[in-house]
Amino acid sequence: PRDHVISQYFHCAESKEHYYTAKFMPSLDEWLEAWVLALDNETKAEENEKFKCYDPRNKQTSFVYSHLANDEKKDLETLDKRFEVIAPFERMDTSICVIFIQFSGRVPDECVCASEREKNRNRNSELVDHGVKHHGSSFVTTAEQDGMIAKITTEDVMLHKYTNQLFEKKLKETEEVYGITV
Repeated sequence: PRDHVISQYFHCAESKEHYYTAKFMPSLDEWLEAWVLALDNETKAEENEKFKCYDPRNKQTSFVYSHLANDEKKDLETLDKRFEVIAPFERMDTSICVIFIQFSGRVPDECVCASEREKNRNRNSELVDHGVKHHGSSFVTTAEQDGMIAKITTEDVMLHKYTNQLFEKKLKETEEVYGITV
């Protein structure tokens, strides 16, 4: 969740696609502080629309759970029912393999951990930078910034935990059924 929030900020502040929003973006500290103040204050959240940028408050959770019925909970069981395969972003390569195997019933060589094709694969050959200088995964934040991000992503942190648990379960299941290590 931390990297995602940082990425949202720099996308609005630096991206060529959002060049028109850059002039509305305050410093990272001011932006985070504004969203912390908006946690339980919709009036403040409406004021933050002046940034013409994402609302980072539990953004991933809002997206993943957006189609829930009012009586459904934001929990592990609901995610398990809703998604055949769900994985955290940092497990992208492995999750693509698991998804492919689950839906096709076939195991590509690239998905077998010990295969020569898998060893020689360049996983980062097509990184997309969206025209920004700073990236969520490499930008060094202060302890204060990390604290503010933690406040606005409490639900996203739980979602990330649930996603990891469900993906590990699906990965083990796939490896057992197909007799492979992905």
